[in-house]
Amino acid sequence: MKTIQISIPDMQSAHCQVRVQNALSNIEGIHVNGITAGQATVAVNDAQQQSVVTAAIEKAGYTVAGIASGNDPQPGAALQFKTNINCGGCVASVRPALDGNNGIAEWHVDTLSKDKILTVKTAGATPEDVINTVKNAGFKIEPVL
Repeated sequence: MKTIQISIPDMQSAHCQVRVQNALSNIEGIHVNGITAGQATVAVNDAQQQSVVTAAIEKAGYTVAGIASGNDPQPGAALQFKTNINCGGCVASVRPALDGNNGIAEWHVDTLSKDKILTVKTAGATPEDVINTVKNAGFKIEPVL
């Protein structure tokens, strides 16, 4: 089995975590290793099961922002941060800094979430690199614990 870490930025409360747990428990052949705010860790056999897991999470009403292999958490890992990037104008202001960081492969800000979650798929950037990039663009940022 392969362990994957699924970034689910809009799954923050205990209620939301239970909903995702229930959705995943109905999938045969996978094992849920853990669910915390914004993330689920699941063991799957293959890519087809990974697609089924993603579909179940989305059917439960949540967004899958990224999937990282637990066996290779370096490049491609999804990092999450609480920010004060709260509107389209803020996103436009921080875009040049995040797009200009070669260590960031992809990024997205959930401006509808209470904590304005920034999810970053890395291409080598460390959490500190992301924090410095966002702070230098004039925004507050802290890791999601």
